[in-house]
Amino acid sequence: MATIALALVCALFYIIFVLISRNGSEKSLSHEGFFQRVTHLLQSIGQQKGPQGSKILKRKEVEETFGPTTWQRQSYDAFQAAVCSTDPVAFPCVYATKGFKAKEHRYIFLDSEDMNNKKNIATLAAALKEYLTTPQSELGPNTSLVVLFPVINSQLSPQEYHQKYWDCLRALRKVDTKPWPSHIPTDTDTPLWKFCFNGEPVFSAAMTPSHEKRRSRYAPCFCIVFQPNFVFDILFATDLKKKAAISKVRGLLADYDEVPISPELKNYGDATGRESKQYFIMDENQSSPPCPYTSLDV
Repeated sequence: MATIALALVCALFYIIFVLISRNGSEKSLSHEGFFQRVTHLLQSIGQQKGPQGSKILKRKEVEETFGPTTWQRQSYDAFQAAVCSTDPVAFPCVYATKGFKAKEHRYIFLDSEDMNNKKNIATLAAALKEYLTTPQSELGPNTSLVVLFPVINSQLSPQEYHQKYWDCLRALRKVDTKPWPSHIPTDTDTPLWKFCFNGEPVFSAAMTPSHEKRRSRYAPCFCIVFQPNFVFDILFATDLKKKAAISKVRGLLADYDEVPISPELKNYGDATGRESKQYFIMDENQSSPPCPYTSLDV
C-alpha cells in the first residue's frame, strides 16, 4: 500500500509539473531535475515513521520503506553484513546475529553524525523512549535498538569517534525527562555506573568505520546500539548460562579480531572494571581513554 501511495504522489507531482511547464513558468527545471526533487522528497516522507507514526522501524518496515539506492538502506545493509559475517568465523556477538535473524532489532536512521544537531537528538531521544517502553514480549530476548548513520568516506580516528559517541550519550541525558535512577552512581569512573535513560539502565555499544584491527567493532557506517537490561537478565539468568555465554563470545573474538581481547571487557561491578570503557572499545589494546565526562549531567 505504501508503494502505491508513493507512486500516486509521484504521478500527481508530474501532472503539476507538466501543467506548469506548459505555462512557461518552470522552464529552468528539466525532467531530470524534477524527478531528482521528487525522489528526494519521497525519501524524506516517512523517513522516521513506522506504523501509526512510530519513530522506530522493524526489519520488514526498513526493507519495504527504503530502496537499494537510499542511504538508509545502504547503512542497514552494511550493518547486516557486519553482524551476519562468518569470515573467518561467526560474528562474535552471536546474540546480535540471532536478534537480527529473528527480526527482534528495531532501527532508527539519523542523517548526520553531528551530535549538536538538536533535531536528530530529539528524534533519537523519542525513539529510545518509545523502544524502552515497548513491552518485552513484543521485542524478543535478543533485541537491540540500532541507530544508523550514513555510510560516508570518514577520515575520523577511533579517538574522534569516541568523543562523538560520548557527546551523543551526554546529549541524550540532557533531554531526558526522567531523573537518574538513585541506585546508579552518576560518576562515570566508578564500577557501578551505567548509562540510563527514561529512568532505566541501558547497555550501549558503538561500531565505527575507523576500527580496522578490532573487526568486531567495525561497520562501514557509524552505528550506536542500545539494549535494555532484560536482555542480560535472560542471557545471564544463572551463573552457568552467564559463564557459557561469555566463554562463547570470547572464543569467537579471539579468532575474529586481529588484536587480543580487550582488557576492558570485565564483569559489571568488578572493582577494576568500568562499564563506560566497555561501551566504546578502542581499535588497539592501548590504555583506553576514560569517558570525557565525569558525569553526563555536567
